[in-house]
Amino acid sequence: MNTSAEPWPTGPAADQQRIRQAKDDLLSNGLLAVRPSAVGVRDVIERSWRRSLGDTVPTRPDEIPYQEIDGHELELGRAAATVFDRLSDHIGEVRVAMFLSDHTGKIIMRRVSEPSQRSVLDNAFAAEGFDFSETSIGTNGLGTVIAERRPLVVRGSEHYNDMLEPITCAGTPVFEPFTGRLVGTFSLACYTVDATPLTYAVAIDVGRQIESNLTAMRGAKERALIQAYLVANQGEHDPVLVVNERVMFANTAGLTYVSSDSHALLWTHLSDAPLERGPQRIGIPLPTAWREAVVERVDGSHESDAAYCVRLLPADHDPPHRAGTVLTGSAIRLPAASLSVTPDVQTQLIDAICSRDCVAIDGGPGTGKFHAASAVYRTFRTHVSPLVIDVSCHRRDDESGWFSAASEALAEDRPVILRHVQDLEPREVNRVKALVQCQDSAGSTATAGDRCAALVMTVDLDAAEEHVQSLVGQLATIVRLPTLREIQQQIPQLVGHILTGLPDGRRETTFSSEALQALIAWSWPGNVAELSRTVEDLACRMPGGVVRLTDLPTRLQHARSRRQLTLMEDAERQAIISALHRSGGNRTEAAQALGIGRTTLYRKMVALRIDA
Repeated sequence: MNTSAEPWPTGPAADQQRIRQAKDDLLSNGLLAVRPSAVGVRDVIERSWRRSLGDTVPTRPDEIPYQEIDGHELELGRAAATVFDRLSDHIGEVRVAMFLSDHTGKIIMRRVSEPSQRSVLDNAFAAEGFDFSETSIGTNGLGTVIAERRPLVVRGSEHYNDMLEPITCAGTPVFEPFTGRLVGTFSLACYTVDATPLTYAVAIDVGRQIESNLTAMRGAKERALIQAYLVANQGEHDPVLVVNERVMFANTAGLTYVSSDSHALLWTHLSDAPLERGPQRIGIPLPTAWREAVVERVDGSHESDAAYCVRLLPADHDPPHRAGTVLTGSAIRLPAASLSVTPDVQTQLIDAICSRDCVAIDGGPGTGKFHAASAVYRTFRTHVSPLVIDVSCHRRDDESGWFSAASEALAEDRPVILRHVQDLEPREVNRVKALVQCQDSAGSTATAGDRCAALVMTVDLDAAEEHVQSLVGQLATIVRLPTLREIQQQIPQLVGHILTGLPDGRRETTFSSEALQALIAWSWPGNVAELSRTVEDLACRMPGGVVRLTDLPTRLQHARSRRQLTLMEDAERQAIISALHRSGGNRTEAAQALGIGRTTLYRKMVALRIDA
């Protein structure tokens, strides 16, 4: 690791014109036309220019990538905040801006007080959330520090981006204590005419102070964990688990519960639970069932340093099962393919099927209605496969064809699944009624082993018209499947089920706790179908590997930081959407109409979840 600092660049201000010309020549002639070291600038700057040109980075981009600041940058931000505050007090009205980026170059903190300097920086997208890696904006005091992994200065025209030319940046890397992993960068930025070697020295010193704060914070977290364990494990033989945001460990009796699934479920549940001081007896989710436990929170030096000690009580103390859990030892179990069939729903479904009723499985798109119906017949009618008829797809020039096929199947005691009944037209209602009568007639002669419903409908009653709602209500026993959002605690288990059904290599893929926490936090508008596609895509990209938070789609990576918008934020969101609509999607015009800067508009669009 090369962390030695580059020397402060020297030379008269007139050199800025020469440097600008050297950059223009390299851009015009190309990488191969100018041999290395013949550009006429410092080696570190030439290397960065060549990397930027090789990545086809524009010198004046219309926009650059933006991401909302999420919880994973909070620790670095907290370590830097006190240093920023202290430095702000010392420099007073001096025209110096402070920047902190994460390890990718995304700016996660900015302090700037001088209005004209703020305007220059905003026009260059130098604000929180914007990507200042070299591949995004070229040579600069954050991204180039990451690429070189050492302190350096980028002065005026040495910036690859034309909008940054008035600025000189002195940057330094920030390394994680103990591991030496690069976690971010710090940079001071000022007008080039104001830059001095002292700026460089201060930047390096601030970087070391941030690293020192990270070390102290890690120590506080470890002390909270150890204290939590000692509190819970005093003379106890019960399983004891200790968790914080990123760590989980246990005594010998509790080792069987240590897994990424358990950590994701426990941390998500406990961090959202309104726990009071002292030990409390509550139900907690584990991958196999809800368990009764005595839980105590042990606070660290900061809210996110909190740890929880969990002492599991014997099984005879366990609470009744909740929606989304799995009951072990059930007399009858549906196959894993019926992913969204929770124990409560499973009981309703089995009771309805075994009573020979016509059954309507209700749920929104992607909730697994067809899979649940298929699982029922694979369990109870193993000797014959059901006839599947999609009401929404039958041929309009042969409307009676599906009815004839269904009638013949029921007469032969072959089960029938009618899909998408919400699309049934009014003139077809009587045909479904006739099918129910046909089922009843066939049921009177069925053998005891075959006495289960022969007709199952899948329907989205929320999307159905009144004639369908009336039909289903009159003829069928309705079993509603929950949305995935309603059974979020079951998501780690569902991920396991989905992986089990994949080919060799992909089924060995695993998910880290942080990735599972993000999956639990996501709203899943596409329900189980969306989860299945997501897991299958990730397993295809990383067969047999460990899926981490950064491997998830961007929308999922930030799911854990999502919250309900306030009334004021919702009104602001609607105003921005209206401005974008009036401007035909032109963000510059929309920003002008709203009276805000373009970078401010970008930040608000992401923070307020506006896609445009």
